[in-house]
Amino acid sequence: MRRRDEMTSSQTCIQRFIEEYSFRLVPETLSLYENSINQLLTFLAKPFQEVTKSDIRNWLQELGNKYKANTVRTRLSGVKLFYKYCVEEEMMSNDPASSIPLPEVGESLPYYLQNNQLDQVRNLLEGRLEERAIIELLYATGIRIGELGGIEKRDISWEERFIHIRNAKRKKERIVPFTRLCEEHLKAYLDTREDELPFLFVNTTSTGPVLIRTVQSRLGKYAKKLGFRLTPHTLRHTFAAHLATKGMPFECIQALLGHNTPDQSQMYARLYSHARKEKYDEFV
Repeated sequence: MRRRDEMTSSQTCIQRFIEEYSFRLVPETLSLYENSINQLLTFLAKPFQEVTKSDIRNWLQELGNKYKANTVRTRLSGVKLFYKYCVEEEMMSNDPASSIPLPEVGESLPYYLQNNQLDQVRNLLEGRLEERAIIELLYATGIRIGELGGIEKRDISWEERFIHIRNAKRKKERIVPFTRLCEEHLKAYLDTREDELPFLFVNTTSTGPVLIRTVQSRLGKYAKKLGFRLTPHTLRHTFAAHLATKGMPFECIQALLGHNTPDQSQMYARLYSHARKEKYDEFV
């Protein structure tokens, strides 16, 4: 009977905590914190006042076997805030969670497509000449979506298979090569064009270049059908990762991406290392 009363007391305290923070936290976060506190107390099978620092560490070890560091960090954050509240409200004299550090969470790698996913994209776009040409160009060159709309037909050297990127970020012009597959799909698309507009890709409702939001919207629609993320930046990341797995030096990838400072390339440096490690793992 005493243990049941103690657990009831725990629930009463949790509800007070929820009420106190209902105006400070969004409902989703508050609900997650409440679940985390209840999960801790259920795991330990003891009331909140009896929980020790060692108990919390044991619980974290159990969480670490099931969840990623980011999830563990979020759940511990809820528990730490709860016990801080308990001490402030003089329900406890000591905070068992105060000296437990939050797990460090490394910066996530940029998401990029695997080869089989890229094949799925290509299969889905079979017969859609413009979208397929856009996909192949973004993947073959790694250009930014903002640079795509600024490309004019005169910027393309078909003989050398180079594109002059004139509207690059920070006004740093550069030359990027493209593949024979990309060339094939660009020409197939351009053969259907009956206008004399200078732009490589055009806005279907005006005489201007294709709009960024139009491309993003189209790719978003296809992403829903495919069941995985597909954005212009996803293809930029995929470009960098696939070149890395094929052994291209990072400095060359950096130049193709249009990066001029180490800070710009830090994320891609981690992506480069990860992609090379994946390739290494295939052989050992």
